[in-house]
Amino acid sequence: MDGRIPGVHEISGPSRAFLIDGDEGVTLVDTGMPKRDGAVLEALQKIGRAPQDLRAILITHSHSDHVGSAAAVKQRSGAALFASPGEAAAIRGEEPTTPPPMFDRFSFLRPLFRFVPSAAPVEVDVEVTEASSEGLPGDLGVIDTPGHTPGHVSYLLDRAGGVLFAGDAAVANRRGAVRRGYMNASTPTFDASLRHLADHEFEIALFAHSRGIYEGAAAAFRTFARAMG
Repeated sequence: MDGRIPGVHEISGPSRAFLIDGDEGVTLVDTGMPKRDGAVLEALQKIGRAPQDLRAILITHSHSDHVGSAAAVKQRSGAALFASPGEAAAIRGEEPTTPPPMFDRFSFLRPLFRFVPSAAPVEVDVEVTEASSEGLPGDLGVIDTPGHTPGHVSYLLDRAGGVLFAGDAAVANRRGAVRRGYMNASTPTFDASLRHLADHEFEIALFAHSRGIYEGAAAAFRTFARAMG
């Protein structure tokens, strides 16, 4: 748990998830690996909330380290689950999820993706995009960030100067500089998403697989976008 952002709490693990506490209930951004629902419920308890206070589960993309505990958390809380149309079929278990770009760069590793623990299928209640985010809590918006997967989205919270939940759209290094991350690759789609994020304003950026940037985050994205050329 992390108290540096008012009402925003990190759930640590191999893939970070985040709780957003608000007047209308609690929102969860991603759920971590399978069998992490206990960690989510423990995090709710630590902030004085019960499972039924969880109103929305926001999924950035369909990889099991992000949606792995969604079915269990949804069942135990009754929260509505939000995801993009491009990820919904994989989240429902109707088609396989797309491996990250690293497996295109190193194709000999692609068979290993089959050994990643799979997520239980779960219903997507509301499909959201940047152009259509109706139903989300009022202080949250969607930014389309395809590249890591075809339907990857990020979420932007209107609080503390703007808080970006980037999922796997990027990472930050120890100096607070934005990087693609080793699971990603420079492709026209992925790099366009990074430039698109750099067009937005936010003070803080939180990532699934690195420490966050807590000051000047949008400027860090713009610096990286300029370096891409």
